[in-house]
Amino acid sequence: MIRYVIGIVVVAVTFTAFRPPPVSEASLTSDALATTSESAVEASGAIVDTSASVVRWRGTKFGGRGAHAGLVRLRHGSLDYDARRAALRGARFDLEMRSIAITDMPLAETTARRKLLTHLLAADFFDVANHPTARFDVQRVTSHGGNLVRLDGQLTLRGVTRPFGMDATVWSYEPTRLHATARATLDRMQWGVAFRGSRLTNDLVDDIIHLEFDIVARVSSSEAAQ
Repeated sequence: MIRYVIGIVVVAVTFTAFRPPPVSEASLTSDALATTSESAVEASGAIVDTSASVVRWRGTKFGGRGAHAGLVRLRHGSLDYDARRAALRGARFDLEMRSIAITDMPLAETTARRKLLTHLLAADFFDVANHPTARFDVQRVTSHGGNLVRLDGQLTLRGVTRPFGMDATVWSYEPTRLHATARATLDRMQWGVAFRGSRLTNDLVDDIIHLEFDIVARVSSSEAAQ
């Protein structure tokens, strides 16, 4: 029944404030990190520090009967950020789907971990061999006052692009650093992330996947000095 966990990634998004615990490197498998080579990618206005940023996922069995959890790393990140006005105007986040890792199972359970990871990466689910990157392009940012913003744009997953939006909380607008956190829910079926078997197999896995984002970005020194 290990497949029920695979419901990791896909639907509408609701960003609510949370302070996630620090990432435990011991919880990551070595093969999960092997494909994430860049620690930070330069952007217009700011860079996302991919070594300090992470997305946590949690998938549940039908009706919430059991769950599995893990991580996926960012491959690239860029922010259109006006440091003088402390205003975020747009962004792009690329997730490295091959970095998917499982954190709720002990490292000693090598067989079970490998079986689950194989399911997640395989062609009948995320098909990472053909679709190694998921992308969220933020095309519009709306302020809700204080440190709350609405992000709207397009999410591309498994080759399918659909409108996507979320509410984000920015914890700090330091001159050279931004820190944002959020919680999200995704409907995997809307992006075609489903077993290619019977409908019953898919019904045993909840369509809604829970995500938690912890994003750290660094404003370039020239931008912050203006």
